[in-house]
Amino acid sequence: MTLDQPGSCMDAFSDMGYWKWEGVPSEALVRSAVGFMERVLEVNPEAKLLDLGCGLGLHAIELVRRGYQVTAMDCSEPFLADAKRRAAEAGVTVHFVHGDMSRMGFDAEFDAVVLWGNTFGMLSDEDNRSTLLGISRGLRQGGLALIDTQNYTALPGELKQSWSFSDDEPNLLFLIQDTKDVCKGRFGFDVIVVNLKTGDRHTMPFSWRLYLLPELERLLTDAGLHLVGVYGDDPAKVDWAAFTRGDPYPYSTDGFTDSAAKRILLCQKRAA
Repeated sequence: MTLDQPGSCMDAFSDMGYWKWEGVPSEALVRSAVGFMERVLEVNPEAKLLDLGCGLGLHAIELVRRGYQVTAMDCSEPFLADAKRRAAEAGVTVHFVHGDMSRMGFDAEFDAVVLWGNTFGMLSDEDNRSTLLGISRGLRQGGLALIDTQNYTALPGELKQSWSFSDDEPNLLFLIQDTKDVCKGRFGFDVIVVNLKTGDRHTMPFSWRLYLLPELERLLTDAGLHLVGVYGDDPAKVDWAAFTRGDPYPYSTDGFTDSAAKRILLCQKRAA
């Protein structure tokens, strides 16, 4: 595998302050996500998987525990340093790679690719397309990709403001301001991190391109990927009552409706 020179990374997803605001997922929630991945991908034991935008490596570590060979990529060196520490403490081997997902150079190396955590769509249109092309190139023939996106369908009317404190560090205040760009079809928010003790502050910007499902299907087709199914979490369609933390998330194709918050794409590499 060769990796092209990385482009600019997403600032918000290179900032350790992100985890102070978002919170680190619990072990039970990580098991739930990985259980869903296993149920949908149905890859063989010891399959080779790529975890894109791996963050702190939590899903990659759990996948290795279950017998898979995992390469995990992220653009953030601080995130990867923390991920390597966690993998060492867990006694598992993950191949961590520092790089830009829109500049990947993998070539038919993986049985499946996972892009989790609502990361797709945060880059420019050109880089989003490049990411899908990189996923397609990295997959073996017939390989599968699971891409987690939020089911945004329209730009909001009123932009909202809110605030919260860090659970771990009470001196950290987070001010959240919605943003949108009508001309580019983007929606997001800025998280202003204020240290009340020192007075320091900085901003973590988040922004997603709001693709409609037909647009996504065209992008996938152009990248050589076939959309197999779309999973959602509509509470009227998904049996959340039977779900306990640690069980696989019960996302289903029936659960993808206009009321679903999630839009999880299952794709397969098409024959050349």
